[in-house]
Amino acid sequence: MYGSGIDLNKGVAVPSGNLIRWSGLAAMVGGALWVILFVLFASRSSGPGLTPPYRSFEGLSLPILLSLLLIVSGFVGVHIWRREVYGRFGTVGFVLAMVGAIVSVVSVGSWPLILIGSYALMIGSLLVGAATLVTNALPRWGPIALIVGSVAFLLFNTETAAAWFALPYGVAWAAVGYLLWSGEHAATEQPSRVR
Repeated sequence: MYGSGIDLNKGVAVPSGNLIRWSGLAAMVGGALWVILFVLFASRSSGPGLTPPYRSFEGLSLPILLSLLLIVSGFVGVHIWRREVYGRFGTVGFVLAMVGAIVSVVSVGSWPLILIGSYALMIGSLLVGAATLVTNALPRWGPIALIVGSVAFLLFNTETAAAWFALPYGVAWAAVGYLLWSGEHAATEQPSRVR
């Protein structure tokens, strides 16, 4: 599948495998950066002008946006490669995640918008993970990691030790990125389609 860009089973052109591989590399870097940044965030005490136990994103906002954009590249790779297989369920998850990412990026620090964008991103990630798991679009551990990471991030908050719940989401995208980069997605069995 990585080579010619032609699916010989259907006789139609498909997106280049190199795009999928590079989106996997971007997702790995984005996931690793996400983990590093949220370890720094969760390790912080309260920020300037904040009453404990609130933490500050001061100095982390732009790097977190960068990690999010790299993770979005991984989403695009999964979607380009499997949109026909994971059906409407996965496509709805992809669109919801993209809307959530866009809202988060353009929120300009507005907490209500960041919250809405984050929830949309996590619910979309959860749907994409479930769709890829049901259709065997990736080896099972990849979608399971994405599901666990998404559910964990839904428990995230900036006030308590729950700040650590952001980490599994980054680990999940590093794992899914690895699957895309390494080509392990090409080795999956004949996936079933979800409607």
